[in-house]
Amino acid sequence: MLAKELLDKLQLHGRTLFDEDRQALFFNWTCAGFTVVFNGSTLKGRFTAMGDKGPAFPGMPEPKPDYPFFGVVADGGELERRTECAEGEAWYTLYEGEKGQHSLRVVKLSENARGKLGLLELETDGEFLAAPKNTKPVIEVVGDSITCAFGNESEGNSMEFKTSEENGWMSYAALAARELGCEWSLVCESGIAASKPKQSFFMQAHAMDDIYAYTDELYDKRRGASLTPWDFAANPVDVVVINLGTNDATPIRFSQDPFVIPELEDHFQEKFRGLIEQIRRLNGPKPWIVCSLGSMDYFLFDRIVAAVNEYKAAAGDEKVFAFKYLPMNNMSEGTGGGGHPSMKSHLRMGKELAFRLRPYLGK
Repeated sequence: MLAKELLDKLQLHGRTLFDEDRQALFFNWTCAGFTVVFNGSTLKGRFTAMGDKGPAFPGMPEPKPDYPFFGVVADGGELERRTECAEGEAWYTLYEGEKGQHSLRVVKLSENARGKLGLLELETDGEFLAAPKNTKPVIEVVGDSITCAFGNESEGNSMEFKTSEENGWMSYAALAARELGCEWSLVCESGIAASKPKQSFFMQAHAMDDIYAYTDELYDKRRGASLTPWDFAANPVDVVVINLGTNDATPIRFSQDPFVIPELEDHFQEKFRGLIEQIRRLNGPKPWIVCSLGSMDYFLFDRIVAAVNEYKAAAGDEKVFAFKYLPMNNMSEGTGGGGHPSMKSHLRMGKELAFRLRPYLGK
C-alpha cells in the first residue's frame, strides 16, 4: 500500500512531512517516524533515502555523504533491525515472525542534517489496521548535537562522525519521555545555536530561531521548496524543553577582543529571550517551557537564567523555568564521539530530565 493511502492508518511521531512530488512520507528528524498496525506475519517497507555531507572545516578534505539509519520496535519490545539506508529507493524487511496482529514503530535513529528518509510503500501478507491515536502527554525537546545523540554509541571518543554511532532512541530526551510514559518529538541539529551570533561564525549558517516555526527547513531547502509551517494547533505538546547554548558559546570563545565579550553575551541573552517568546507564541499558553543546558558546557547558563527571568517579568508567564544537567564525568561515564556525552551520560541525563519534568506532568 502506498504511503499516501496509509496516512490515515498510521500514528505519526515527531515532525513529519508528506512530499507530494516524491509521494513519500519523510521523517527526517531524530526519533521521528510512524507506528503501523497489521495482521500478518511479514512487513516490508520501500524507502527513499538521501545522503547529506557534514560541514567542511577549513583546511580539511571534502567530507563524504552520511546516510540515515532507522530502527524498528515491534510490539512494544526493544529496538531492533537497525538499518542503514543507501542513496535512492530500496525495500527493507521490517518484520518476519508469528502470524497475528502486530504493532511496529519505525524510528529514525540518526539526525536530520546527516541524511533524509522517506516512506514510499508498505507491504504485508495480511491486512493493515488503523493504529491507535496518541493519548499520552507529549514532550518536545529542542536542541543541538547532544539531543541528536551525536556519538553516544562511539567507542574511544572518536572524532569521526558516523550515523551508525548516533542512536536517538537512546538519547536522554527519548529515555526521559519513555520513563515518564510520554510521547516525544525532537527538533535538533548538530552545531546549531539558539540564535545567530552577533559576530559571524563560519559554522552557524542558521539557528533554531530561524527554523523552529517550520516542519522541516532542512528538507525544504534541500528540495528547493518554500518552507512548510508546522501545524502547532494540530500537534499540541505538554512540555517544550530547550537544550541550546552550547554552540552559542563557541563564537564568543573565538573572539579576539575580550572587551566585546559582554556585548556578545548581551546579544545572546536578548536572542534567547526572543526564542522563548517565539516558542510560547507558537505553542500557546498550555505547555511548560524548560530552558536547560548541558552536559558539555555551561558558559552561558547565567545568561539563560537572566533571559528566563526577564521574560517572566515582562510576560507574567510562570510556566517557564531553567536548570542545568550535571556535567559529564569522564572518569565514571567516559565520553562519546567528538567529546560528546556517552551512552552512560545519556542514561543519567534522561533520569535527570524525567525528575525535573515529573511534577509538571502529574507523574
